[in-house]
Amino acid sequence: MPLDGFLELAREVGVEGVEIRNDVEGREFADGTPAVALREQIAEAGLAVASINALQRFNDWTAEREREAVAMAAYARDLGAPGIVLCPVIDAAAGWSEAEAARRLGEGLRGLAPILKDAGVIGYVEPLGMKGSTMQRQARAVEAIEAVDGAGVFQLCYDTFQFFRCGDTELFPEHVGLIHVSGITRADLAPQDLREPDRGLVEEKDRVANLAQLAMLKDYSGFVSMEPFDPAVQSDPNLAAKLAASLARLDAVKEVTS
Repeated sequence: MPLDGFLELAREVGVEGVEIRNDVEGREFADGTPAVALREQIAEAGLAVASINALQRFNDWTAEREREAVAMAAYARDLGAPGIVLCPVIDAAAGWSEAEAARRLGEGLRGLAPILKDAGVIGYVEPLGMKGSTMQRQARAVEAIEAVDGAGVFQLCYDTFQFFRCGDTELFPEHVGLIHVSGITRADLAPQDLREPDRGLVEEKDRVANLAQLAMLKDYSGFVSMEPFDPAVQSDPNLAAKLAASLARLDAVKEVTS
C-alpha cells in the first residue's frame, strides 16, 4: 500500500502504532523519504512507530553491515522508532557449526551495541525458525545477549509463528520487547515445512495457538504486531474488516490473563 492508505488502514482498525519496513521497493523509506517527513505523516495520523523492520543478516558482521546499521540506527532515531528488528542469516548452504553460529552471533551483537547506544534505539533480536536459519530459538538469542552484557541495548522480538515453526519450548518474558503474530490455517504441512506466504491473519482454526502463546506472556505491555505475508491477505478488498476481527480475537487474551 502507499503510506497514506496504510496509515488510514491502521486508523480504521484502531491500532496504536505501525512498523515501518525498509525493504518495500518503491515505498517509504526505501525510496529515500527523509525520516523527519515520514515521522510527521505518521504523527499526523495519530500513530506511533513500533519499530523499523529490519536489519537483515546482522550476525554476519562486515564493514557493509556496519554501514547499514549506522544508517538505519540514525533513521530510527530521527523517525522516533524505539528500535530496529534484527534478523539472522538464513542460508542452508552456510553450514555453520554450533560454535561458529554462536561466535558470529556474538560478533554481530558486539558490533551493533555501540551503534544502537549512540542512536538511543533498541535492537530487537528475532529468532527465525525456518530451515537454514542460523538462529532459530530464543534461548540462543538470550544467551548471546547476556554474554555481551547487552540487556540495556537488546531485547527479543518474539514471533509466535517462528516459535511454532521450529518447535521452540522456552520462554523468556523478561527479555521480550516486541511481539510479531500471524496465523496458520493450512493443515497439510508440518510446522517446519511452512513458509512465509502461509502466514495469514489469526483466525478461528489457528494452528499457531497465538492466544495461548500471548497468555504465557501476560506481563508484556509493548506492541503486538500483526505480520501476515500471505499475498491473498495483502490484496484482500475486505482486509480492514478481517484485520479488525483478527485483532479483536487477540484482544480476547486479556480476558484469559486477567
